[in-house]
Amino acid sequence: MKEKKHVILDHVILSYFLLFIFAMIFISLGSKYIDSMILAKFIPGYGSEMTVMGKTSVSAAGLGAAMGAVISAGLFYVWFRPCFKGMLKLDTFLKGFLLLLPFVVVHWIGSFVGWMQFGTSSVFLAFLNAFAPGFGEEIAYRGLGVANFMRKKNTEKGILTIFWISSVFFGLTHMVNALAGANPVSTALQSIYAIGVGMAFGAVYLRTGNILPCIIGHLSLDFLEFVRGDLGESNGLMMGLGIGDWITVLAAVIGAVIGLYLIRKARRQDIIDVWNEKWAGESS
Repeated sequence: MKEKKHVILDHVILSYFLLFIFAMIFISLGSKYIDSMILAKFIPGYGSEMTVMGKTSVSAAGLGAAMGAVISAGLFYVWFRPCFKGMLKLDTFLKGFLLLLPFVVVHWIGSFVGWMQFGTSSVFLAFLNAFAPGFGEEIAYRGLGVANFMRKKNTEKGILTIFWISSVFFGLTHMVNALAGANPVSTALQSIYAIGVGMAFGAVYLRTGNILPCIIGHLSLDFLEFVRGDLGESNGLMMGLGIGDWITVLAAVIGAVIGLYLIRKARRQDIIDVWNEKWAGESS
């Protein structure tokens, strides 16, 4: 099959960030028109009031944001058909989730310890709210940009490049939580923690070509964190650090180690083979 030219998307580093923005547009639309304008009216506590320049509005992010993320992934898939084989698959889900398991189990333990220290909030609302980061962040930070990068740069150097770009970018963007009122020290630690988390999820995606294990893993982590009383009341913003938070930091360190191990030199040809199959019909 003759290779198609995608003028902008062929510039894979630039397009990593453009695809992030593309996904975030749909996530924001889903959050605004489904979560905030519809679901928040029928589900008590689902939305939170925000006052900007004297105007009060309701803001919510959950199922609608997740739907927006899935739509962006669907449009990406349609754009590259028939070359791209998709990123939401069941066939390698179990393999991917098992690779994440040591990391997520330690993180779950940290969340349970956090419950004992800070109490719990609504399990139902936590579950709904966890869909936004679970689907949204995985598709925006990894799903689209990593797949497009591997379309053109499916080499050992390319693997390392996109692994570090996606992980560090994911961590640094968490610094914006400080602008929303989160504790600055907690925010800085959360950003470092997020880099480790991103390394784990990024490596599993690279090894399997399947973003679904990362989505479910991410959703489970945020769900258990949002159940915490303090985070439930602050819409996920960290106002301080407890023992459970330090356990989740340890989990992020484990995640970073797992990530580096999964993309070690001995396994990079396996990753190349996965993405050659993923992009059947495209040449690099």
